[in-house]
Amino acid sequence: MKERPLLFQSACLFSIAGSSIGFLSMLLATIFFNVVSEKIESFTNITTTDQLSPLYFASLMAAFGVSLAGAIKLYRMQRAGLYFYLTAQLVILFLPVFRMGSNGFSVVNAIFTLIFSGVYLYYFRITE
Repeated sequence: MKERPLLFQSACLFSIAGSSIGFLSMLLATIFFNVVSEKIESFTNITTTDQLSPLYFASLMAAFGVSLAGAIKLYRMQRAGLYFYLTAQLVILFLPVFRMGSNGFSVVNAIFTLIFSGVYLYYFRITE
């Protein structure tokens, strides 16, 4: 196995952590959909959660699972991980937009996706 640069390894570990948290939170949102819907309405400026469903959260959970698999593959220096990760991140970025319109777009998520994808693409040549 080739040696991983510190920046690449750090990005992989942060992606693994973030994807794991995302997976678990979407799993809980799927299971406890009614409670989550009430909390969304009470803590955000969204007045109704009619556009959301357990299937929506399950879809995001699946995307976070693929992102997690991709991050693990990247950590193991496997090129397929980049394809898994990038595809999942695009779904995570744009599924809310398709479901809720422009209010569903997260600038913070887009920035982190661009930073981490940039790191992975820069070090793509060292993966197997």
